[in-house]
Amino acid sequence: MGFAGADSKQGKADAAAKKEKPTWTKIRGKYYDVRHFKHPGGNVIDLFLGMDGTSGFDSFHGHNKKAETILRALPVMKTVPENVPKQAEGHPEELAKYLKKWRDEGLFEPVPFQAGAYGGTIVALICLSVYMAPQYPVLAGLLVGTCWAHCGFLQHMGGHREMGAISFPWQHFFEGLCKGGSASWWRNRHNKHHAKTNVIGEDGDLRTTPFFAWDATLAQQVPDWSLKTQAFTFLPALGAYVFVFAYTVRKFAIAKKLWFEVFLMFAHYGVFALGLMASGASLSAGMTYYCTGYAWQGIYLGFFFGLSHFAVERVPSTASWLESSMCGTVNWAGSSAFAGYISGFLNIQIEHHMAPQMPMENLRKIRGDCKAMAKKFGLPYRELSFVDAVVLMMGGLWKTGQEELKRRGSVVSAVGAVIGDVAEEVMNG
Repeated sequence: MGFAGADSKQGKADAAAKKEKPTWTKIRGKYYDVRHFKHPGGNVIDLFLGMDGTSGFDSFHGHNKKAETILRALPVMKTVPENVPKQAEGHPEELAKYLKKWRDEGLFEPVPFQAGAYGGTIVALICLSVYMAPQYPVLAGLLVGTCWAHCGFLQHMGGHREMGAISFPWQHFFEGLCKGGSASWWRNRHNKHHAKTNVIGEDGDLRTTPFFAWDATLAQQVPDWSLKTQAFTFLPALGAYVFVFAYTVRKFAIAKKLWFEVFLMFAHYGVFALGLMASGASLSAGMTYYCTGYAWQGIYLGFFFGLSHFAVERVPSTASWLESSMCGTVNWAGSSAFAGYISGFLNIQIEHHMAPQMPMENLRKIRGDCKAMAKKFGLPYRELSFVDAVVLMMGGLWKTGQEELKRRGSVVSAVGAVIGDVAEEVMNG
């Protein structure tokens, strides 16, 4: 199943829906009036207004009895609202069935030993990088950049509540203290990515323009010079994105008055400064170490995220959770535990998007079930080798750039021909 040719129709439907601003969402067959409801998790609920939000609710709140209580307290509409968009039938019920099955099998229970060993290893390697910084600042920077990327993967586990009661403290430790980021900023952005995976205009992780694009729609926003070179400049450019986010994250935390998270950011710099001074690193060695780490962290994170998301198709806003999970992601080396830990389990994104709160170590156990769901509804289940995933991502950049340049050339030629014909008619009187 694909969504080719649906972009223009869906775009008009989405625009109309946004203009009317629906005030309801459908959950488990009931239409709830949420016009006066302030969602505790922020405005991610807005992405489900005017459509079925069952799978989003089940996937985000399966851990939370309080959410069920809040849901029961919301007013239920007595009549079916107008302009209900047509969405795939049977998908929410099927996913709910499997989510219950996986919970009954204990697959959502935290795995503290594996997670603790993983986190402890990363912290130890960060300490090693600080020790190495005076003599080998670039090499130490590459090591800490890799560790910071893995701190991103570890905090991801806490942000999705995989760690049970300690999820948020775990996230603050790895995202705030170890990495210098904001847990709240990450949740605000990442939950929307899961809610509307690969939906243009709603999935913030697709905001790669005006520099890069993998699809024909966004490619129109990229200038000629970048289209010509994007396949070669993408990876180096990733080295800059953490520096850019460093500003936006801090701005977010201050604007939202998240003073504990601001404190953790300052504590992060303080801890690393003290560690570098204690190891005997000079100011220049410390700056080289830190900037190298920042840049390499961006390349490492962006590369592995891109393998499973950027080059696959875009989906309409009304796509079901199953459709966006299957069509908007791709697996690579999904059976490999080694590939999982190296990439922070970004190699098994179909399963992660189906059950975002399931501990990463358990995702391989539900591959068979996810394949069965894909087969039942005629959805793609794509699993590639690492090499094929790299070719898909980088080749997608090259192909999209060349196709858009060709389209622009055709448009220019057509316009030139029209102007030439008009000029000839004028000259001929």
